Amino acid sequence: MLLITVGTEQYQFNALMQWIDILIKYQLVNNEEIVVQYGSSNYLPDGARAYRFLSEQEFLSFVDRASLIVSHCDESIAELLEDQENPYVLVPRLQRFREHIDNRQMEVAEDFERRGVAIARSPGDLVKFLKLQQTSDITPQVDETDLCEYLKARYPSQKLMLISSSGGYFRYMQSMKPFWQKFSDRCWISIRTAITEKQIEDDHRYWGYIPVKDNLPNMFRNLLLAIKVVPKQKPDLVFCTGSGFAIPYLLVAKWICHSKIVYVESKTRLHTLGLPAWLLMKLNVLDLLVVRSREIANLHPKSVYIPVHDISQDSTSLRDYKQALIVTFDEVAFIYSPERLEFSTAREFLSDFQTICNPDEFYKKIIIDMSHTTFMDGAGLGALTNCLRFAKLNKTELVLWSVSEAVSSLISLSSLSNLFIIEPNTNTFRFSHLIQENRVSNITPFGLFLFRTQRLLKKIPVLRIFYPILKFCFPSVDIDPGVPVHPSVRDPLKRLIDIIGALIGLSFTAILFAPIAIAILMESKGNVLFGQVRCGLLSRPFKIWKFRSMVQNAEQLKMKVENQVSASTANAQGSEQSNSANDKFFKNADDPRVTRIGKFLRKTSLDEFPQFWNVLIGDMSLVGTRPPTFNEINSYELEVEYQDERYTEWNRLDVRPGITGVWQVNGRSSVRSFAEVVNYDIEYRKNWSIWYDLQLIVKTVLVIFDKNNKAV
Repeated sequence: MLLITVGTEQYQFNALMQWIDILIKYQLVNNEEIVVQYGSSNYLPDGARAYRFLSEQEFLSFVDRASLIVSHCDESIAELLEDQENPYVLVPRLQRFREHIDNRQMEVAEDFERRGVAIARSPGDLVKFLKLQQTSDITPQVDETDLCEYLKARYPSQKLMLISSSGGYFRYMQSMKPFWQKFSDRCWISIRTAITEKQIEDDHRYWGYIPVKDNLPNMFRNLLLAIKVVPKQKPDLVFCTGSGFAIPYLLVAKWICHSKIVYVESKTRLHTLGLPAWLLMKLNVLDLLVVRSREIANLHPKSVYIPVHDISQDSTSLRDYKQALIVTFDEVAFIYSPERLEFSTAREFLSDFQTICNPDEFYKKIIIDMSHTTFMDGAGLGALTNCLRFAKLNKTELVLWSVSEAVSSLISLSSLSNLFIIEPNTNTFRFSHLIQENRVSNITPFGLFLFRTQRLLKKIPVLRIFYPILKFCFPSVDIDPGVPVHPSVRDPLKRLIDIIGALIGLSFTAILFAPIAIAILMESKGNVLFGQVRCGLLSRPFKIWKFRSMVQNAEQLKMKVENQVSASTANAQGSEQSNSANDKFFKNADDPRVTRIGKFLRKTSLDEFPQFWNVLIGDMSLVGTRPPTFNEINSYELEVEYQDERYTEWNRLDVRPGITGVWQVNGRSSVRSFAEVVNYDIEYRKNWSIWYDLQLIVKTVLVIFDKNNKAV
C-alpha cells in the first residue's frame, strides 16, 4: 500500500496530489493500493482512497500496512515516521505554489537530506523511490555541546521557563537538554501531543494553542494564557526555540516580568531570519539571539553565531537513488537529464538514451525527467532533438517531465516546439538551493528587468501598446533570462548599431530598388524579391528576403544541379559523408539557375540588401553567423566536434544570424566545406565584441569592392 499524507495544515498540496495522479496515469503504481490523506488540498488522485483527516489510531494502522509513505517535509511528521520501520519520502511545500506561508520547508529538506532523509523534489524522484525502494534510513545525530557550553557559561542557575512548540521545535529543545536540565526550578509552555506529554516530566507545564497563522482565536487564547501563567511563574530567564507560537509569552515575560529572553533560531534557517525572530529583535525583546548560519550572522551583527555539528555530515557516502540515471518499468523507461545539458554533457546523455532505444527492449513511453536541468544550450537542444529521432525510429512516445521555465522557453522559441510532448502537471518540481543559485548566476539584472517589464506590458491593456516598442529595441526581450543565448544577443549597443545600420542600408535599398527590379523583370518572369524560411536564433523560423537572382522555378531544378560541396567531400571522405554534406550545405560555382543580372547582384552583394529589413525587425543582425536552412539543422550531429572539442554544429544556433560574418570576409562563396562554415561561425561566437563587429563590417565593405571576391 502507498500512503500519502499531508497533515492537517490549512494549505493545500495539490502538486503532490497531481504527482500521484500522474504515477497512476502512467501505470507505475498499478498493483498498489493508494490511500490519500489530503488535508486542505482540493485535487484528489483518480482511483485513490481519500480521507481528509485521519485520527492518530487510523493513521498508525495505515502506516503499519504501507510499503512506502509520502508526506510533506515537516519536522514533526519526520519525527513520527522515524519511530516507524516503514520507508518514507518527504516532499517540501513551496510558497510559489501557495502550499505554505514561506519556503522554509526547502531549508528543512536540505538539512534532512544532508542527514540521509529521502527528499523528493519532483514526480521523477518519486518514481526512483518506487522502483529502487531506497528511502530514509538514518538516526539523526546532532551534537549541541558547543551551544550548551556557551549558554551554561553565560547564564547561572536561576528560575527558568522553557517555551517550545511541538514537532521539530520540541525536538530541538530536547537536543539542548545538557543546558537546561541543570535548572532545578523550571516550567514549560508547549503544545499537548503524545510526545510532549510523555517527555515533559516537570510538574509545572502548560499547554498552548496552535495553529496561530491566520487564526485570531488561537492567538488570543495564547495571549490570555501568557498573561495568566508568566506573571505567576515570574521566570528570571526564558529560553525559546522559535516559532510564532512563542511571541505572546515572550512579550509578556519581557514587558511585565522583565525576564531575560534567549531565542535560538532554528538550525534549518540558513539564509534569512524567521519572521518571529525578526519581529522580536526589532522590538528589542531579545537579550540573546543565537543563529546557526554564518550567512544570517553576517546580516545581523547583534546575533551570536554558533554552528551546528551534525555527526551524520561526516559521512562521505552518497545515496544511490541520486546516482540512478535510468529507471525502467514494464512499458515505461525514465532517463534523468543532467543539471547542465550542454556540449560537455549532451553526447553522454544521448549515448545513455540510445541504450534505452535498443531493438531488444521495447517501451511504449520514454520519459526524460528534467527536474534538475536549469541550463541548456544549443547542444542540449540538439541532444533532445536526436532523442526524439531515436524514439520515433523505435516507434516509442517521448515525453518530457518537469521542464523548467528557461528550458521550456528555449524549446518553445525553437522550430521544434510542436514536436515535444511536455507533461504540464509535472512542472511543480522544487530546485534545491544550490541548483537555484547556479540558475540565478546565469541571469543578469538588466535581462531580468527587461523580461519582467515585457510580461507586465502584456498583462496591462493600457500599457500593451508599448510592448512593440520594447520588442523593437530589444528583440530578445521575450526570451527567458535563464536561456543561455550568446551575450551578443542581449547587448543593447549591438542592437543600436543594428538599427542605425539597417536604416542606412534600407535607404540605399529604396534608391536602388527600382532599377534592380526592372533589370530582374526584363530578364526573367517572377517576383522581384525572393523569400526563404531560415532558422534564426535558437532555430526560430523567419523569412529571409533577397533580390531574386535565380530563375523562377529554381527550387524545382535544384536536384539537377551538382553540389560541389558533395563532390569535393566525396573525393576526400567517401560517399556516406558526402550525402551528409549535401544535406547541410549546397554550392555550385557555375549554377545554371542563376540569371545574368543575378550574377551581378551576387558579385556586388546587392541581392542581400533587402535583408536590412530582417535586421530592423530583429530577425537578424548586421554581423552574426550564417543563417542555416531547415535542411541543415535536420542533419546536425552531436558527434562532430569543432574548436578544441568544445562546440558542436548546434552551438551556431545560440547566436543571432547576420547579413555578414567571418565566413563572408574569408572567401565567401569560395568556401566549399560545411566544416569551414561552422568553424567560421564558432570563431565569431568565441571572439565576439562590439569592436570585432565593427572590424567585420569594414572588412565586408572592402571585400564587396574587391573584384576578386569570388562571390557567385
